[in-house]
This record gives sequence, C-alpha cells and structure tokens, in this order.
Amino acid sequence: MTKTMLAMRDLKPAQLTQLQTSFPELTVLTMADLSETNLNDINIIYGYYQTTAGKTLLSQLLASSHSQLQWVQTISAGVDYLPFKALNDRHVLVTNASGIHAQSIAQNVFGYLLYFERALDQAVVAKSQKHYGIDTDKIVNLDDKNLLIFGPGHVGQQIAKVAKAFNMTVYGVSHSGQAKADFDEIVDDRHYEALLAKADYIVNIMPLTTETNKFFNRAFFDKLTTQPIFINVGRGPSVDEAALHGALTTGQLKAAALDVFDPEPLAATSPLWDDANLMITPHTSGYVQHFSHAYFNVFLPNLTQFMQDGTLVQNLVDMHKHY
Repeated sequence: MTKTMLAMRDLKPAQLTQLQTSFPELTVLTMADLSETNLNDINIIYGYYQTTAGKTLLSQLLASSHSQLQWVQTISAGVDYLPFKALNDRHVLVTNASGIHAQSIAQNVFGYLLYFERALDQAVVAKSQKHYGIDTDKIVNLDDKNLLIFGPGHVGQQIAKVAKAFNMTVYGVSHSGQAKADFDEIVDDRHYEALLAKADYIVNIMPLTTETNKFFNRAFFDKLTTQPIFINVGRGPSVDEAALHGALTTGQLKAAALDVFDPEPLAATSPLWDDANLMITPHTSGYVQHFSHAYFNVFLPNLTQFMQDGTLVQNLVDMHKHY
C-alpha cells in the first residue's frame, strides 16, 4: 500500500536511505517539496511541532475534505497544543516522543537537587567573591530523603529509578494511582495531601490538561509544611508563577528549579529572576545530544506496523485524555 510521509524534521542521509530500502512504497516529502498538487496526498507527518508553519499546515489539512492525513508523529512528549477535536473528528492518530527525554530530564532533576543540597549554589557565589569556604552546615545528603513525583510516566519512572540509587524513598501521584516500579507508594490525584507532609522534594512532570492547569497554585503551596524543594520539568502552565514566587519569598519552599514557563521565554520583568533560591533553565532539561537518532528509532517500529495494517504499536496518544 503506497503512503506519503511529510518529514517536518530533517532526516539524516542514512535514515532516508533506510526508509527508501525498507519501504519502497513510501514517498518522503520535505517542507520544500510541498505544493498544491501533493498536499492532500500526505498520510503521515513526521516531526510535527507547533511552529507557525506547522500549525498552518495541520489546520489546512484538517480543514480539507480531500486530505488523506492518518497519523501525526509529534517531536515532543507533551501534546497539549494539538487541535484534538479536529484530529479526532478526522480519525487522525497521534503519537508522541515520550521516553526519549527521560534520561536527560532525570539528570537535570538531580543536577538541580545536588546544586542546592550539596551547597554548590554557595560555591558559585563564593567563587565570584574569591572567597574560599562555604557553610558546611547547609550541606545535605539525599540519602533517606522523600521524593514526591507528580506524573509517574516514562520520565517520572526514570527519575524514580535514579532516586533509588541515592537511597531515597519515592512517592508518586497519578490520575489512576496505579503502582509502578521504583515507587514506594503511588496515590491518585485526589488523595495526595498526606504525602505532602513527608516530601523533602517535589517534582512535577505531569502532562498539561484542564485538571493540571495551575495545579501548583497558592492553595497547593499553602499546604506545605516541610519546606521542600520544588522542581518543574513538566509544563509551564501547571504552575502559578506568582504563587511560586510567593512561596519562595515566605519560605514555604526552601528552593525551586524551573525549566518551563508560561509563557516562554520568561519575561525579563518577571520577579522570578530576582529569587536567589530559584534556578532557571530555558526549557533545556529534555535536550538529547543525539536526538535525531533516538527520535527516528521511536518512530520506526510504528512506521513498520502502520505500513502493514494502519495501526501503531507505541506512544499512541489518548485523544480524550490528551496524553
């Protein structure tokens, strides 16, 4: 069965050769190849992300009664930006890049924790002052600390796995409360408050939905009693940034690290820049050095199955849950 794939992300020469060899019935187009004559031939979009060009193209395809679009492979793990109703109405399948970023994000999370807990933040300041010495009373080991992860998916599970190497106790919060490897306990998102009283560190990696939008708000931070460190490597809109700033100012939080914001980039006028106990990274925690290779390898098993019978075997997005 012949298919046409639009590669919105560049393919390596070896990858293109592999596609041509393994799937001779597959035509691969680039954005430069698009024209009015082949636009409606597209069955697969590879490397979709919400750029202006991408959004315009997808809207055009979903609005066309002649479009043959069947499957969109996004470049991101979070897909909250997609027009789900239109996709669902046209029976278009969506897969994400979930799992590719897990190791990278986990490394960032522990980079943040070690920066604050091993007093590396003090060392940076001391160096700038040419001062040899830090307050060793503020150096903390991660051993036996309690880590609370909101969102025990692929990334959350990798964070939990690393946490166990530090001899930490790991708790999780998910919509279902289903048990997962490397978690000592997981509860559903209606019964997590008892875990807040135990948390030394809180990490958000939840997908963005109507339920998780501004989930970490003033009411949430007001429940904290242990002065935890808060880390957001999930989605920016999940956190009320004004409430977070307040929690840092009042000492409800010991420190925080944010890799995502709402909106991005973070405005120069944001008071978050002035919070001394806040680390800011520019949405780079998921950066993978050899992303093209890892991304293609996630896509390939799905393409193999899709070319056989039109189904997909992994990373399929639930069109009702939006993740």
